[in-house]
Amino acid sequence: MNTDRYDPVLAREAAFARNPVKASRQDWDAIDWEAAHLAGSQQGVGRGSAGSRQIARRRKMVNQDWDKEWDRPEYHDPALALLEQRAYIEQVQLRPEEWVEETLELYERNCEKAKVQRLPDQERWAKEKERMRLVNILHPTQVMRKLRAAGVDARDHESPYARIWLNDWTVNGLVGVNAWVEPEPMDEEGYLAAMHYVSSQKQADILTANFMGCHFGRKIQRTLTSLQEPYGPEWSIMRFNDHQVAYKEKYRGWRTAMLVLIVAGILTEQEVDCAFGAPIGEAGAWYRAQLKIWRQIRQGG
Repeated sequence: MNTDRYDPVLAREAAFARNPVKASRQDWDAIDWEAAHLAGSQQGVGRGSAGSRQIARRRKMVNQDWDKEWDRPEYHDPALALLEQRAYIEQVQLRPEEWVEETLELYERNCEKAKVQRLPDQERWAKEKERMRLVNILHPTQVMRKLRAAGVDARDHESPYARIWLNDWTVNGLVGVNAWVEPEPMDEEGYLAAMHYVSSQKQADILTANFMGCHFGRKIQRTLTSLQEPYGPEWSIMRFNDHQVAYKEKYRGWRTAMLVLIVAGILTEQEVDCAFGAPIGEAGAWYRAQLKIWRQIRQGG
């Protein structure tokens, strides 16, 4: 009696007893087929011969179940996810020192790579220096009032006679500061070409206003910067990610808004200094440095 005969029932039971997860992923149809059709090939040509391999290869090519192609274990497979989770927990619980060292090493490498994305002289923006930047807190209306006292026609609402004015709405805690500016040069051909690429009605309105300003030779209104609403400090404070890279402002400083308006030619340094006083202290060093660079560029130096 041949005791080596293949029994599909016993084969399945033995496989599930050894490893249920692995057994559930086996192609039992292929295993049964090979056992039934290739067992005889061991007599004469042998199971590992070229003839038996050709038969097995031909069977897989013809009878492949493509409907189950996506059932193969992937990154979303629950069993694999569970195994990865167990391995992670084992690493943390059984080898905590090694896990901590690997995590810190990875963090240090990422911080080193992120250095090129950091601000110049980033130390001035450090968290321990935020206290000296949170000074002279003003409401946007107070900013406009101080500018008016210095002789600038700054208002809380739109006016054809105002040099700058505030929007009557806020977005994400910021209120826009508008001014009358010269339109960017644009002819009819350029206007029609640009209109083909607009993706919103707001962009279309901005382009149309700019073209009409060029056509009729008049200034157009434009939002140039913003102020913190309801209150903002004198100096901006930045937000940093885990790798010490600045990604947005935490608070918009009104000095930052004044710098934008000076560079845009809406206000002068003298008018801003008359309204708020000259910037002093370590916190004002960046402000003064930016004005120096702007003066050099304006003078062509």
